[in-house]
This record gives sequence, C-alpha cells and structure tokens, in this order.
Amino acid sequence: MNVMDERFRGAQVRSLPRPNKRFAAGRVCAAPGCGTKLSMYNKWRYCWQHEPVHSYVPRGRRKSRAAA
Repeated sequence: MNVMDERFRGAQVRSLPRPNKRFAAGRVCAAPGCGTKLSMYNKWRYCWQHEPVHSYVPRGRRKSRAAA
C-alpha cells in the first residue's frame, strides 16, 4: 500500500456553540419580602414563585400539513 493512496475521513470542523447568556450574580427576587437568590442564568427579576405567567413562544420547524 502506497502512502499517497491513503485517504483520511473525518468530520468538518465546526465552530463551538455560543455560550449561555449570564446576568449579574448575587441578585435577589424583586418581590417584597422574598429573599430568594436568583441564578446568574435567570434573566427575570423574580423567582419562579413570583414571576408572572409568560406567553409560550414555540421554536423550531413547523410540521407540514401532510405530516400533522
């Protein structure tokens, strides 16, 4: 076998996924009397218990009518 005849297989080099958004560390829930410390990844001002309901935003591809 000749070295020139060898072929290499592999995957295409891809960029890394973007990092998660971070917010200020050490934040506390904005509800009066609540001292829950918020995660640095939580973008809201309130903890899960005091956060108002948000509308759902579907993401991804829509199914075709034939597939549905």
